Amino acid sequence: MKAQKVITIIAVILLVLIITMASFLGIYKKEEYKVANVVPKYILGMEFSNSKILDLKVDKSVQSTTIYDKDGNEVTEKKDGVEYTEENGYKIVENKANSDEVLTQENYNLSKDILQNRLKNLNTAQYNIKQNANDGNIQIEMTEDDDTDTIISNLVQKGVFQLTDNQTNEVLLDNSYIENSKVVYGQTQTGNTVYLQVKFNKDGKQKLEEISKTYVATTTQVENEEGKTEDKTDTKEVAIVFDGQTYRTTYFGDTITDGTLNISIGTSSDSATIQQYAETARQMSKILNSGVLPITYNVSQYTVSSLISKTELNILMYIAIAILVVMFIYLIIKLRLKGLLAIVLQVGYIAFLLLALRYTNIKITLEGIIGIIISIILNYLYIYTVFNNLQNNFIKDTTAKFALKLVPIYIIAVIFTFNSIANISSLGMTLVWGIITMYLYNLVLTQITARTIK
Repeated sequence: MKAQKVITIIAVILLVLIITMASFLGIYKKEEYKVANVVPKYILGMEFSNSKILDLKVDKSVQSTTIYDKDGNEVTEKKDGVEYTEENGYKIVENKANSDEVLTQENYNLSKDILQNRLKNLNTAQYNIKQNANDGNIQIEMTEDDDTDTIISNLVQKGVFQLTDNQTNEVLLDNSYIENSKVVYGQTQTGNTVYLQVKFNKDGKQKLEEISKTYVATTTQVENEEGKTEDKTDTKEVAIVFDGQTYRTTYFGDTITDGTLNISIGTSSDSATIQQYAETARQMSKILNSGVLPITYNVSQYTVSSLISKTELNILMYIAIAILVVMFIYLIIKLRLKGLLAIVLQVGYIAFLLLALRYTNIKITLEGIIGIIISIILNYLYIYTVFNNLQNNFIKDTTAKFALKLVPIYIIAVIFTFNSIANISSLGMTLVWGIITMYLYNLVLTQITARTIK
C-alpha cells in the first residue's frame, strides 16, 4: 500500500515536470531539415511589442483646376497667347482633394467612427485611435504583426462602390443603395466559387431589376457579305468599380428581382485558394458595411518600440520570482513536508496556465498579466486550503466552499472578456482561463495527491 502511494506521488511529480518543461522549454519536433518548437508563441500587446503608428492628415491640396469661359463652357484646350484669368472673363475653379463643404466637424467625427468600425470589423487585436478636433487629423496606433499591412491597406480605402455603364461610365448604382453585404459560396463544375453578395435597399432593388433587363446579351439576325443570314450577339455590359478601379465587367443572364447582386471573387477546387478568395471577399464586405469615408487623407506610417523594454520586463519577472519564493517558504513553514508537494503543484499550475494561454491565442497585455497574477494567487490559496484541511472532503467541503467565494470574480471575468477594449478584454480572458485551468488541474492532480497523502 505504501509503495503504491509512493508510485502515485512520483507519477504526479513526473507529470508536473513534463507540463513545466513543455511550457517553459517547449516541445520540439523535426520539420524538414531543422528542429522547431511546436508550442505557439505568446501573443503580446502593444506594451511588450513594436507598434505601428498611422497618421491620417486631412488632404487640403488642390488636385487640378477647371477653367470656364464667360458663357460657362469648360475650356478643354488652351490657346497660345490667351491669358486665362478672371480679369479676362474666365472663371477658374480649384478642384481640391476635399472641398470646403466637406471639411466639417460632422464629417470629421463620421470619419473617425467609420475607421473605428473598420478596425473592429477587421479584427484588429489592439489599437488606440485619436482625433484632433480642430483640424480633423487622426492618429491610429496598433500592434505590429503579420496582419498589420493588410489591415492598413483596407482601413484607408475610401470604400466607394459603383455599378456603372461600361461604355459611358454613367453611375447606375452606388453605396447609397446598399443595405448590407456578406460572403457566400456556390458550387460549379470547376470547383467552389466565392461571391461577395451585395444586398440593395428598396430603391436599389428596383433599379437593379431595371439594369438587369437592360444590360444583357441580345442576338439578332443580320445578312453577311455573302447574302446569308447569321446570328450576331451584342452585349451591353456594366462595370463593377471599387474606389475608382474597375474590378470586373459583366452582363446579366437573368432578371434580378430580389435586389441581390452576387459578385464572383474567384473559383477554385483548392481549399487554400478558396480561403484566400473568402478572405478577400470578407475584407471587401467589411469595408462596404462600414460606409464611405467622407474625407480624403494623406496617409503616413512609422514603427515605434514597445513601451516596456526587455530590461524592465526582466525586472518585473525577477520581482515575481522573488514573491513566489516567499510564498513557497511560507508553504514549507506552515505545511512542512506537505508544503513541498504543494510547491510542486503550484509550479505545475503556473506552467499549465501559461501553456493554455499560448494555445488559446489570447493577447497578453499589461492588464492581462494582472489577470495571470490573480489566477496564480487564487490557485495558491486553493492548494493551501486543500493541504491545510486534508481531513475534509475534497469536493464537497474544500472545492465547493472555495468556488462559492469566487463568484464575484467569475462575474467580473466574464463581463471583462466581452469588453471591446483590448486591455480590459485581456484581463477578463486571462482570468477566465486562469479559473478554468485551476479547476481542471486541481480536480485531477491536486485531488489525487491529497487523497494519496491523506
